[in-house]
Amino acid sequence: MDDVRSKTIENVIMTMRRKYISNFSFLIVASLIASIGCGTPSVTELTSSNKNEFVVAFFQLNDIYEIGPLENGKVGGMARAATVLRELKKENPNTYGVVAGDFLSPSVVGTVKHEGKRIAGAQMVDVLNAMGIDLVTFGNHEFDIKESDLQQRIEESRFAWIGGNVKHAIGEDVVPFVKHEKGNVIPIPKAAVLNCTNSFGNEIKIGVISVTLPANKASYVHYDDVIESAKTEFDRLLPSVEFIVALTHLSIEGDRELARRIPGLRLIMGGHEHVNMRIPEGEVMITKADANAKSAYIHVLRYNVSTKSLTMFNQLKVIDSHTDEDPTIKGIVKKWTDIAYDGFRAQGFDPEEVVASIDEPLDGREESIRNTQTNLTDFIAAAILHAAPQADAAIFNSGSIRIDDQIQGNLTQFDIIRILPFGGKILLVTLKGKLLRRVLETGLRNKGNGGFLQYANIKRRGEGSWEIKGTRIADDNEYQIAITDFLLTGLEMNMEFFTRTNPGIVSIAEPSETDSNDVRRDLRLAFIRYMQLK
Repeated sequence: MDDVRSKTIENVIMTMRRKYISNFSFLIVASLIASIGCGTPSVTELTSSNKNEFVVAFFQLNDIYEIGPLENGKVGGMARAATVLRELKKENPNTYGVVAGDFLSPSVVGTVKHEGKRIAGAQMVDVLNAMGIDLVTFGNHEFDIKESDLQQRIEESRFAWIGGNVKHAIGEDVVPFVKHEKGNVIPIPKAAVLNCTNSFGNEIKIGVISVTLPANKASYVHYDDVIESAKTEFDRLLPSVEFIVALTHLSIEGDRELARRIPGLRLIMGGHEHVNMRIPEGEVMITKADANAKSAYIHVLRYNVSTKSLTMFNQLKVIDSHTDEDPTIKGIVKKWTDIAYDGFRAQGFDPEEVVASIDEPLDGREESIRNTQTNLTDFIAAAILHAAPQADAAIFNSGSIRIDDQIQGNLTQFDIIRILPFGGKILLVTLKGKLLRRVLETGLRNKGNGGFLQYANIKRRGEGSWEIKGTRIADDNEYQIAITDFLLTGLEMNMEFFTRTNPGIVSIAEPSETDSNDVRRDLRLAFIRYMQLK
């Protein structure tokens, strides 16, 4: 069955590129990279003078939540990324556009309903289809959306999916995710086999394995062991391909472990951290681009089938206003942005309204907010307290913020929706000091991820010692804390204990659903109200 799956994905990808192959002749790497504005590489030129030589390119994106440009149009934008990929494929038909997970969610556009259904990543599939992306893997945030929505996104995809350790949990059964095509049920394969043809008509096969970190608790998802799944697929593919690369969505520690355990890999194209990196681990190169298409990695690989030698060039390509926007993709981005604006207006928002003018950039970058407090997190915590003035303190999780950007100048309601795409209620929770300290200590241990907590009126004074308004938190005392409702689901990392049934919780006050002045019903409304008054 695995051979059938690999053959299926090979056919899908080859169909998308067959028309280019017959006319392809190799160019020197300098010409290839210069044509897309990346500068001149420091490797020797690659030509087609040897029938045993092949040049293959990968265009790598990861962690894409925004389809439009960021920072007032200065950086990112899928229309610009599309231009780079188009030029690469024009120069070298053995170019594969790949996405290393996290593209269906979280997204501010994806939260809106269109034609009665939540968009839930449909905008990104539409863009990736039109761009000519070839291959994607699952990120943990693909499972933020409902099971039925994920299935629909898979059905809509014209690109191929792989998932080495990700399976579909259906009741007691654990099976591959599937795609329906022309009456056939096709399992999503664990790996891909790519056919690459040179100008002499010779062909090689390249293997691509994939794994995803088990960071999502969705009931319909099962994760096999990361390393064992990868090793099994590597060993299965190795006899039938020239070399193997990986498309992963792991932490950098996970990618380095993968490289150590499978040293025969040549390249790991990863995601998850949101910041670009190029890290060698032994003979394996690990790369990650910046989130939201602020950059892409371009990999040019030269392989000689006679000598079994591989030369690899990895170039980070910054995506900014110096790159033209592909007109087709720009039109698709506008279509979905217009849909989103209409949806937010239906929810009572005015996306284009300027609520404040910001002189100092508000820092919503994940590398900042998941490790420390910033001016943006301070504003949000203050907004929560303003909405619930009877509270002693306010707490929310850094994962509530999804903008991964800095905001300066005119702050619009749409910017605030982008910052806090999930919204959510503000609850006033009365709880015992012992439970409160446990929550705060857990949030501190979650440093580096979305479970890192942000707060107002709270300070840490030492190991296990915390203060509210200058007074040490006592285990038996009761405190009124304003929190976001997600925190009380037990779904945040390492906070399974923090649920409505925890005996340390005395009472929970919900916001009014009918009082239009009660902004506690949506964190975004509370933030807008607070910034309007600043």
